[in-house]
Parts: sequence; C-alpha cells; structure tokens
Amino acid sequence: MPKNLKLAVVLTVFCVISAGALAYVYNLTKPIIEKNSAASFNRSLREVIPADSFAPADQGCYVGRKGKEVVGYAFPVAPQGYGGPIEMLVSIDKEGKVMAVKILSNKETPGLGTNIVNPKFLKQFSGKSSADKIIAKDDIDAITGATISSNAVCKGVRQAIGLLGKVKQ
Repeated sequence: MPKNLKLAVVLTVFCVISAGALAYVYNLTKPIIEKNSAASFNRSLREVIPADSFAPADQGCYVGRKGKEVVGYAFPVAPQGYGGPIEMLVSIDKEGKVMAVKILSNKETPGLGTNIVNPKFLKQFSGKSSADKIIAKDDIDAITGATISSNAVCKGVRQAIGLLGKVKQ
C-alpha cells in the first residue's frame, strides 16, 4: 500500500471516530444545556419583574403575575450592537414605564461596549416610558467610546415599549 493511501485511511478513520464521539457528547449534553438555558432565562425574568409566575403572551412577551394581578411585562429583544445582536430583557409595568433592563448576552468590545451591563448605565432606563426620547447622549448618558452599543440598548428599550402597545390591544 502506498504511503499516501495508508495515511489517508488512518486520517479518515480518525475523523470518523472523532465525529462520532462529538455527536455522542452533543446528544448526551443537549437536554442538559436546554434545561440550564431555560432555568437561566427564568431567573432573568424574576430579576426584572418581581412576580410569582410568568406566562408567554403576544409579541414574544412574558406576563408576570403576583397571584392573579399582572405586575409587568418582559420583552426579550435583540437590537444590533457593534459586535452583533445584544440580547436583552426589558420589563415594563402596567403603566408603561420601564422597570428594569437586563443584558442577557452581547459580543461588544471588551472594556468599552461590554460596559452596557454596568448597573449604573442600565438604571437610567428605569421609569422611562413612551413619552421619553430614550436616546443616548440626550436623555441617556452614553458609555464613553461605546456610542453604538449605547444606542443599541436605547433602541432595544424603545422597541420593547413599542411592543407593549401591541400586546395591550
């Protein structure tokens, strides 16, 4: 057997065994990853709305209730940031005011855009409503060196407020 053919056969066998092992591990861990992801999302919902239970509703929102009373709505939105979509959760109370904003994931520039997770930045959105502009460098203090990321978070909050109007109709 020529040396090159023997090498090709060895590499093929190695690739097939590796691919099979990866597929096995993926199938083994997939349910665990999905379960942990769902638990993490539920913890995030409880962080943005102090509710006892959540139920999915129109426009991809979750309605938070204490007993039978609605205490707020949570909207998962993903505006485009500098490094990609910024997955965030925006909670809004019954009066249409932002309760909290939580960044679930982002791929912004480390040290600049990633500062959008800073509580000082996110607290600026509390109490904002459709009557506010919610524009970085206007009524929201933008993060220095991360204007695109700041604008993206503002856009996500405005998007969530806009979706609330569609849920209540």
